[in-house]
Amino acid sequence: MEMTRRVFLKRVGIALASLLATQCTLPGGKGSSPRDRVRDCWLRFDWLAKASRNHEQRGQRALEQLTSDHWAALGALVEAQELDAAVAEQVQVAFGAAAEHVWLANAPITCYKETMINYRPVSSDQLTQQAAILAEMADDVDIDAATVAQAQTAIERDITFLNLSSDDVQALYKEIEALALGGSVPSFDEVALAVTPEAVQAAQFLVGLLLEE
Repeated sequence: MEMTRRVFLKRVGIALASLLATQCTLPGGKGSSPRDRVRDCWLRFDWLAKASRNHEQRGQRALEQLTSDHWAALGALVEAQELDAAVAEQVQVAFGAAAEHVWLANAPITCYKETMINYRPVSSDQLTQQAAILAEMADDVDIDAATVAQAQTAIERDITFLNLSSDDVQALYKEIEALALGGSVPSFDEVALAVTPEAVQAAQFLVGLLLEE
């Protein structure tokens, strides 16, 4: 189903209502605009990691609050018609995967299910790293265009993969297993992915956002 502005905003409202009882306090950001709030969420992965260490439930509450705040900020951008709803959905799904990865990597729980192929941890981790690199570059006087282009290409792939349905992911894994024929499984960077137009726009939005001072 195509993600319309009305459907996206309805989902934002439902998510916020379901989390009112589990809110926790997040550190304040530098700005109050919707764009500022979205960017702040991407810069709070260290806070999420600290909240999750040695405390599963506290980390889960922090994860839920951070994801909710991100969604609400995106919803404000969609409502103001500054961001397409379908693109916002791609950004939200990718952020949710990245934030969940940070939580799983730090909370005292069993992480990812053991399977022959699982690119989700790698893709999620790469996304968090690319976001951190771009945020650091925002302070540079001279930003290297080649580095930015490389980061955007990587983010496009991450967003495309993380937005695949469960059925599409399993179909991809089965295809890779058949091609491997008992040999080595290709790395995530070696897997061919059909990057969607929405993923390209989502990556462009995210790169531009993170490079803002």
